[in-house]
Amino acid sequence: KNPCMHRENMQTPLRNTLARNRTRNLLKFMRDRRRARSLPAYPAALLDSDSGRKRVKFADSMGLTLASVKHFSSLEDPQIPSKVLSRHKSFPPPQQESLNFRSSLDPDRLEVCFPELRDAERRVRELRVCLERLLITQFDVRGQVRVLPGTSVREVGVRYTFNNWLSHVDAQAVPAEESGSEGVRFGFSVFTPPFMDPSTAVHFAVFLRSDEGEFWDNNRGQNYTLRYRNQLPEMAETAAFLKETCI
Repeated sequence: KNPCMHRENMQTPLRNTLARNRTRNLLKFMRDRRRARSLPAYPAALLDSDSGRKRVKFADSMGLTLASVKHFSSLEDPQIPSKVLSRHKSFPPPQQESLNFRSSLDPDRLEVCFPELRDAERRVRELRVCLERLLITQFDVRGQVRVLPGTSVREVGVRYTFNNWLSHVDAQAVPAEESGSEGVRFGFSVFTPPFMDPSTAVHFAVFLRSDEGEFWDNNRGQNYTLRYRNQLPEMAETAAFLKETCI
């Protein structure tokens, strides 16, 4: 007999045995391996054997089945817990809350304490410089100064104080656009500090420095004065009026 043929006949059953063992071990591994409850081992397990439809299971981030599922409908009114309702009732009335919020945002305003600026042409001929216009905003005071034409201007500005002239600051004015009337115009801005005491005031005067000398417009020696007006009393009266109206 040929020894090679005899060796091949002996190896064939051995190969079949090894193949069967590998298949058996693979099936056992697939059957015994641990898996999440929401992820079956076989795709066929996702199908219901009775109806043939897919079954959907809700799971959390760990793959565990949810305890319960709540379905919401747009036709149903929301159920508000009693704790939330009781807390909402403890809040102040909307009108009072709105007034308090507004009063916290509205700072004290500056009010003019001198007569209306009039007859600028006459005053500029007398003083060579005069305050012509004034605008008060929430953050600053803006003014326009008029200078007699033909004057050799070296500097135009405003001198102001917040502490009744214990100290003062000179702010230079800059040339403004011409409007065709008599005189040359300059503009200035004075930034007012926020949250000042209501009893304080802003005093200022405008000046002109020229080759002929120094000239002032200080409201005939009384200075131009702006005082802070406290908004709280007015807001309190408005709140009381609304409260009586709503009752």
